[in-house]
Amino acid sequence: MTGYVLGECFRCDRTGIQVTRVGEVVGPEGETPLDACRSCLERLLALHLGAHAHPVRKYVRQ
Repeated sequence: MTGYVLGECFRCDRTGIQVTRVGEVVGPEGETPLDACRSCLERLLALHLGAHAHPVRKYVRQ
């Protein structure tokens, strides 16, 4: 993760707030950055941790 900058959160659509890059959507036309505010980042991390603590299905390993 990089530092925080002023921008728009992809999850809650607020603008002019501190956001950090959390990933990107990659398609045939290129990449779209995904930036999230602190509040949404905390929610995304909680969802991630919960998914690993109580998985619905076994993760596929390659």
